[in-house]
Amino acid sequence: MKTLYLIILLKLSYFTIAQTNDNKGYDRKGFIFGTAIGTSYVNLKTNGLPKQEEVSLSIPNFKFGYMLKDNFALAICLPGSLYKYKDSGRKRDRGFEGIIPSAQYWLSDKWWVLGGAGLCMDAPAFYDIKDSTERKFYFGPAIICGSGYEIFKKKNFALDLQSRIHYGYTNVPGGTKKGIAFSVSLGFNWY
Repeated sequence: MKTLYLIILLKLSYFTIAQTNDNKGYDRKGFIFGTAIGTSYVNLKTNGLPKQEEVSLSIPNFKFGYMLKDNFALAICLPGSLYKYKDSGRKRDRGFEGIIPSAQYWLSDKWWVLGGAGLCMDAPAFYDIKDSTERKFYFGPAIICGSGYEIFKKKNFALDLQSRIHYGYTNVPGGTKKGIAFSVSLGFNWY
């Protein structure tokens, strides 16, 4: 699965590298908002427990920010990937998420890259909480990098294909939980 995500990222980069660097017709300014939905390959390891790997839904994936130039923005990214948590007496959904200040730069009129560092969260899925003992959040450091290609643009809206790597670790009761998520998503963006 890791190989598939790497091939997709490399193909996306190869396809977009030939694009020109003019932003004609792209009037990006002011506040930006983005959301994306897709799939993630999630790999988690907690001290003393077996490694957990799965392909899952990649949500919530929000981005809020401000365009400083027509090809550069500062944003807060909220990446998220769901996984099945099995160590609580019942199998339930949790999120490998983050709150990450990031910089986004358009290398051409359609191709962008993003990177940042911030807070990693291991959080309960809001729809799968049965009682107050399942409302625990755990925190630690995180980094994110990604790339995307805008496949449709009309006025202040863009639809893009994006790939992202989110790495972080959190301090959980059993030790340290390290995680990495490789995501491929369809993004909806407003400038």
